[in-house]
Amino acid sequence: MSIRTIALGAVAMSALAIPSIAQAQDDDGGIYVGVSGGVALPSDSNNSGEFDATVPATPDFGEIPAGTELAWETENDTGFAISGQIGYDFGNGFRAELEGTYNEYNVDTHTGLTVGGANIDAVDVAVLTRGTPDAANPTVGAVIADGQGDVSNLGIFANVFYDIQTGSGFKPYVGAGVGYQSTDVEYSPSGVLVGDDSDGSFAYQAMAGASFELSEQAEIFGQYTYRSNFSDADIELDLLPATLGVESAQSIISAGVRFKL
Repeated sequence: MSIRTIALGAVAMSALAIPSIAQAQDDDGGIYVGVSGGVALPSDSNNSGEFDATVPATPDFGEIPAGTELAWETENDTGFAISGQIGYDFGNGFRAELEGTYNEYNVDTHTGLTVGGANIDAVDVAVLTRGTPDAANPTVGAVIADGQGDVSNLGIFANVFYDIQTGSGFKPYVGAGVGYQSTDVEYSPSGVLVGDDSDGSFAYQAMAGASFELSEQAEIFGQYTYRSNFSDADIELDLLPATLGVESAQSIISAGVRFKL
């Protein structure tokens, strides 16, 4: 069973439970706000797309027809993540909240550039720039190996949680959420702007963590989150007349504080 299926199942079950939850409030419930921050550990992105227009032939290189497939893999560096929450504790273990999120990370390297299914990492970079081949020119693989650029994600999510009661100030919890996330991508390998564009899609996340009560009004928490868009971000490239689908998924390890109002 995929993480996406688990997340959607948890959201659906929690949504069905909300009417009975509201009837079971006790004095421990109420509105809360929170903030958190941590590290973003992005997954590699298997980028894939196609040429939107035909690249004309030159004396040295053949034509690349419109519709030709284009793909490569991008490895990303560790980044940072921040978020803010406002929610309601129903007082019986269940919570619902609205969360605003932002994370950002740099590109490490690109590898395995294919055009029409053929790997061109070993070809003179002039095949892309349509310049003149030269023994002094770097290969495509050498140019894209120097990653450069960054990816950022801005989102808003509706989350539901269940706090496991332990009879103490320490409470483990699990949760899931769905929302919308905008992904901004800048790819500039070796300082060459390949693409700088953004696209949004619906997204999901699954969470697990634990909180510790500092007082009746405040608690600290640590949390692991897996977050991903339902569909790739469609990024229009600048170097080539092509659109590239960029995957966006992150594991986020964060810590924060909540205050009851």
